[in-house]
Amino acid sequence: MTNNTQIRTKRISFVLALSVITYTAIDTYLSAYHDIDVIEIMTPVILGLVVTILLCGLLQRSFYKWMTKYSINLSFARQSPIVLGAATETKADCTNEIQAIEQPSVLDNYDTMLEEFKKKEAERQVKIMDAIREYVTIKTAPYLSKEAIATLIANIEYMACGTPDLYKPIRSNIDNPLRSPGLRHLAWNVGERLNVPLVKRAEFIKASFPHELVNATPEYLRLNLRDNVASQIPIDVPDKGDFRFHLDTDNDDSQ
Repeated sequence: MTNNTQIRTKRISFVLALSVITYTAIDTYLSAYHDIDVIEIMTPVILGLVVTILLCGLLQRSFYKWMTKYSINLSFARQSPIVLGAATETKADCTNEIQAIEQPSVLDNYDTMLEEFKKKEAERQVKIMDAIREYVTIKTAPYLSKEAIATLIANIEYMACGTPDLYKPIRSNIDNPLRSPGLRHLAWNVGERLNVPLVKRAEFIKASFPHELVNATPEYLRLNLRDNVASQIPIDVPDKGDFRFHLDTDNDDSQ
């Protein structure tokens, strides 16, 4: 702004100086060669021009101050930066206000959704345990007594809860005992529904049937829980996203 004012002032000064020199030259020429007194003719004109220039300057200064004070923009093709800045600030304030209003409700919904998820997960675990109890009863009934089946189901619940120190030993029927392949497959099938690691499944079945698995080490059991051999209880792979057993098609594989 200061540089523009200085340039404008220099130009005006140059024009005024040039005008004075031109006027002096013309006045001298007309006075010397034509006896014409220019002062009498030009004085009213000069005074009128001076008054006009001063008045124009005062009006320009007044209009400039008024337009600047009220931020008046006469450019219809380009928006004022002041207006853009104000719009940006207004938008930012509005966004902050919306976030401040919505944040508590989002947190409240999160807590509600978390509780709902926990409730559904607990209901799913109950359904899984019910399916396991039914499956174990049906598949082991020919080989275990009623009391032994109850103990086996209790051991499965201990495995699900991560309390292996509560396991109790079981022995299958002497005249129709369970053999190692069927026990390994049983541990894999049940553990798969409970999402239990293989090593935990091996520990569970070894502790539950110490007599039948006397010659099997926990490492051997872990590596052979899902082997492809004929057995009294075959492998039952759950469908994707499902926990139910295939009791209708799961036939005895024993030879």
